[in-house]
Amino acid sequence: MKDAKKVHIMKQSKELFERFGYQKTTLSDIARAMGNVKSAIYYYFSGKEEIFAALVRSEAEDFLTKLIEQVEHSNDPHEQLRLYVNTRLDLMEKVSKRYHFLKSEFFQLMPIVDQNRKECDAKEVAFISNILTKIPTEEANISHSEFSAKLLMQSLKGLEIQMFVTDQMQSHNTDREAFIDYVLYGLITSKK
Repeated sequence: MKDAKKVHIMKQSKELFERFGYQKTTLSDIARAMGNVKSAIYYYFSGKEEIFAALVRSEAEDFLTKLIEQVEHSNDPHEQLRLYVNTRLDLMEKVSKRYHFLKSEFFQLMPIVDQNRKECDAKEVAFISNILTKIPTEEANISHSEFSAKLLMQSLKGLEIQMFVTDQMQSHNTDREAFIDYVLYGLITSKK
């Protein structure tokens, strides 16, 4: 029962955040939407920030689950990397559209978002690192798979700011394959 109540609080909070933004939504608003008083919410959460943090963690876990499911459609590590980049871009676009209400508060809320995605980020890096270890050394210049996985993930995460703040993305579908090739294989193919 306790978990169901927490989920209900999170759902109501998310709806209010979407409608009014994070800053304008108060704990009183959330309690009123649920037909409760603030003290009923304090039993489950210490405040609005903790509710938002729980929403971020939940979204990150869902994001990672969907990402891994799509990548695991292939057993070929090269194809898995392509699926990873393509799927991550698609999921980031969907999340940025779903959370458009955060646009004006993006930079203020980013520390909360980053802090509460750390666990999922670490799991994502481990997942990608595992794929990179399956690529023969003669086919790739990967001396440290975890570091390479972290760079790949952080490069793609860097696009989130562009998506959230400007509602634009440089890797539109018409350029998607070229973008994926660039991300995975770089600008220069060999040293001279």
